[in-house]
Amino acid sequence: MSTLSEPPRDGTSTAPINGPPVWTNAGNTQVPARVGDFEIVAKLGQGSFGQVFLARQVSLGRSVALKVIERELGGRNEGQLLAGLEHDHIVKVYSAFADDATGLTGLCLQYVPGADLGVLIRHIYEDGRAPDSGKSLLAALDQLRHGDPGFDPAALRNREALAAADFPQAVCRLGGKLAETLAFAHARGVLHCDIKPGNILLTPYGRPMLADFNVAFDRTRHRPEDTRYGGTLAYMAPEYYAAVVGAPGGAADERCDIYSLGVVLYELATGTSPPRHRASSETKETPLPGTAPAPVVAPPREPDALDRVPRELAAVIRRAISPDPAHRYPTATAFAAALAGARQLLVARRSLPAPSPVGRWVTVHPVAALALAGFLPHTVASVVQIGYNAVEIQLNAAQGNVFALLVLAYNLVAYPVCGGTGVWYFWQIKRGLADVPGLSGPALDDLRRQVCRLIGRIAVLGAFGWFPGGIIFPLVIDALAGPLPLATYGHYLVSFALAGVIGVVFSYLGIAYVVFLALLPRLGNPDTHTLSGAWDEVRPLMVPLGTLVTLASGVPLVGAVLLLTLSDTAFTLGFRILVVGLIGAGVAGVGLAERIVRRLRQLAAVWQKDSAKVR
Repeated sequence: MSTLSEPPRDGTSTAPINGPPVWTNAGNTQVPARVGDFEIVAKLGQGSFGQVFLARQVSLGRSVALKVIERELGGRNEGQLLAGLEHDHIVKVYSAFADDATGLTGLCLQYVPGADLGVLIRHIYEDGRAPDSGKSLLAALDQLRHGDPGFDPAALRNREALAAADFPQAVCRLGGKLAETLAFAHARGVLHCDIKPGNILLTPYGRPMLADFNVAFDRTRHRPEDTRYGGTLAYMAPEYYAAVVGAPGGAADERCDIYSLGVVLYELATGTSPPRHRASSETKETPLPGTAPAPVVAPPREPDALDRVPRELAAVIRRAISPDPAHRYPTATAFAAALAGARQLLVARRSLPAPSPVGRWVTVHPVAALALAGFLPHTVASVVQIGYNAVEIQLNAAQGNVFALLVLAYNLVAYPVCGGTGVWYFWQIKRGLADVPGLSGPALDDLRRQVCRLIGRIAVLGAFGWFPGGIIFPLVIDALAGPLPLATYGHYLVSFALAGVIGVVFSYLGIAYVVFLALLPRLGNPDTHTLSGAWDEVRPLMVPLGTLVTLASGVPLVGAVLLLTLSDTAFTLGFRILVVGLIGAGVAGVGLAERIVRRLRQLAAVWQKDSAKVR
């Protein structure tokens, strides 16, 4: 048996459009002022299976929600299902009742002051508005809610957390709570089968409550042939729709509820409904009974509305509403974890320190910034080395000729190997960033790891390009053009070491700055993100920072000392300028390096702080 409904227009009721009638003249049914132990106060809503009233339970003096129905349908018992689902985010069932005087039966349920999510979504997006924070949702809730919740200090913390979140974070928070609730029900064999905004109540404190298990079924107690399928068309997974209409390929499992909740979150995040993914059964050959044939619909492209949503949340929703159940989250627990990961990534991005003008440029042009950080320090290093060699290394004509040829040969090897490899690395990052909106989870993780490895790889390339020259140059000149004094060997070592340290240290720091500021915050994968895991990725990149600051200041100063020690010439003006320049470079280097390192630690603290919360 099956019941299929269109989504409600007023947020309170649905009308069956397929299957046997589930309520006889429901809209005209007269309910007396008192039903057994309950005094009717007001009507809260009406659905396919009955009417819901705010009532006062006389014997206990409490407000309850009274769900009045005329008869059980198909052997179903919503009360039994709910009685086994004691959860903070599921509307509780207190008892079942049957009033002989009126002939009415139904359920006595927990009364939840507040408003249903469908009403809230329509309100916060009406007149073209777009909510910008959780406060927008709370303001609508305060305006539209019914009932007095009283004062609950513990629940107040939940409201404060929702108010502090921006709107995508609020969507993640509410969605995560609902996904955890579904995981609880699924673990007990219960499928809800009718997740939609009208069946989600939001208390005045911002707690989502899952209601209306009319068409839910317990897979541990119901055989498939005895199961009554039902739900609301706009929120049905394609394979579940096929099961409702009895078409081939129909199936009902946890992923159907995941799909429905994904559609709800799509609407909450965007204010619009996603394109309908139709199953193969939704064609002209299998029309709804009593309705016009449904047209064949081509598979839609990626939903446009999600392009306005932060990538982390959009990726989770897109996966949840995939028309292929194999591509969805396999369990509601995994769905909840992904929403938590998306929320943590959004919080981390908001927690980044305000960027300077340079930081804003880096954020907009990350690949250009990577190239600049990779090559500019080595250009400066070349200037330092040329100045040092011009002052301190004296060669005869033969040695000078060998030196000139050696410079040409060395650069013909170093630049293509080191520089070309660096350019290839940057191009790979650029290509990966262009694909980020459409990357799957594993591909995104691979790109993020590639970005983290880039910092060390460029440093290694710089070291490979500079440091061997300190040995190669004097050895080759000595072998081909006559012996060199020991002091000249020392000068070559100093010149290449100085250049190498300047290039390696500041390219590492510069690239790390670009990575921490502009790349890592946009490459988080909500499906795999954990608070401790993010810090485990960042922490190794922070380990060398202290050593790099020491090198930035110490090496030029050591170079000045060695210059004074190894020099056997008079203290010419050029010599004096070189010594003063090296000392100045040491002072300036430590100041610049410490400034960059301080900024890096501020950026890294975004991940470290969150990691500390779970340890």
